[in-house]
Amino acid sequence: MTPSTRFLWPGLALWLSLSGCSAFAADLPDMAQEAHPHEAGASTETPSTEANASEAQHTDTAVYKYVCPMHPQIVRDHEGTCPICGMALVKQLFDASESAPEVHVKGGASADGSLRQTFAVRTAEVQRTTLWKYIETFGKVVPDETQVVHIHPRASGWISDLSVRSNGDFVKKGALLYRIYSPEIVSAQQDFLQALQSQRKLGNSAKSIIESARVRLSLLGVDDQTVQVLQRKRRVMEQVPVYAPQSGYVSEMAVQNGMYIQPQTELMSLIGLNNVWVEAEVLPLQQAWVKQGLTVEVATDAYPGQTWESRIDYLYPTADPVLQALKVRIPLQNADEQRFKPNMLVDVTIYGGPKHSVLAIPMEAVIQDGTQSRVVVEQPNGGYRVAEIVTGMETRNWVEVLSGLKAGERIVTSGQFLIDSESQIQSNLKRMAGSSDSGAANHAHAH
Repeated sequence: MTPSTRFLWPGLALWLSLSGCSAFAADLPDMAQEAHPHEAGASTETPSTEANASEAQHTDTAVYKYVCPMHPQIVRDHEGTCPICGMALVKQLFDASESAPEVHVKGGASADGSLRQTFAVRTAEVQRTTLWKYIETFGKVVPDETQVVHIHPRASGWISDLSVRSNGDFVKKGALLYRIYSPEIVSAQQDFLQALQSQRKLGNSAKSIIESARVRLSLLGVDDQTVQVLQRKRRVMEQVPVYAPQSGYVSEMAVQNGMYIQPQTELMSLIGLNNVWVEAEVLPLQQAWVKQGLTVEVATDAYPGQTWESRIDYLYPTADPVLQALKVRIPLQNADEQRFKPNMLVDVTIYGGPKHSVLAIPMEAVIQDGTQSRVVVEQPNGGYRVAEIVTGMETRNWVEVLSGLKAGERIVTSGQFLIDSESQIQSNLKRMAGSSDSGAANHAHAH
């Protein structure tokens, strides 16, 4: 036995006592005495027959597993790395006959009450219930694309009398946007006036000529109101007015007075906000049951205490390349006060249907370590065992259990992390004690 092993148990006892694990530290003197019998006056020699029997029994039940040095709760049957810290797993010898670690506190019938006081233990019953599917996510307000109008000139020319100056200006439907001087529009006006004059000579046969000239003006962007003025005054307008086709906010402003513009030039956009869209993201684990028509509730910090209800009307066909999130679209009525502005972030809750007869436990009872989910189960004898579980659907406070638990069992909902930690410590110390005994037996057998 090496000198470092000799001082292992007292050092662990001091560490555990300082960490508050008094219930476990109380058992360490007995374990230390068993590990070092010569310190209690026992003989340092071990009969070879006992060593051989111990070694044979140990060999029959021994199995090798791989454990993380930093996180002993990570145990695997094969080589690999720790999912928490990334360290390589170390090969360790286990006793296959050992059951799952179980934590007990000395004191018989009063042990359970002592543990509850020490760790502030609270428990809850595993039960079958109905869970409602829902997703809490976030979304961004974007304009309704059906209410976005892009303003382009229909003919080349020079712009003047621009009535909007910058992005964000609000324009009412029918308001003047700008005037344009275009030789092509001037020529079309002259043709229209000549057709009107020919009506006196040709009578009804001139109607088709007049209509053709009117259609040409319309295709060049001259609205009916301007054509009526032209027909009444019978005089060519060099500066033809252009009016807003809808109410909205100016966006993508790209023109100034005096600029030469062409049909391919986008002068500005008008964004109507009477209706807006909310684009929300749904992560992969929640995408299976998301569909069109599900009820949605929208809230924003800008108006606390208020919610707006709508439904999903579209699921986008592509997912985010990084997060793999699926985007859904939610229309909102915004005509009254236009509270929702483009690029606002909002809270979104998507409601699905119920899932009946689900085995469920409180969310707070689950211990996560990266790849595994565990709970601490209360035993009828006053002890506790750590059980690995597989979880399913999650709600606000409850999680579905697919395997690992039965209805009626009681699981720890407060203090389970301390119990889980102590069970890992005791399990590791038992393995260390077994390794120390095996080393002592081999040493005696060698003599």
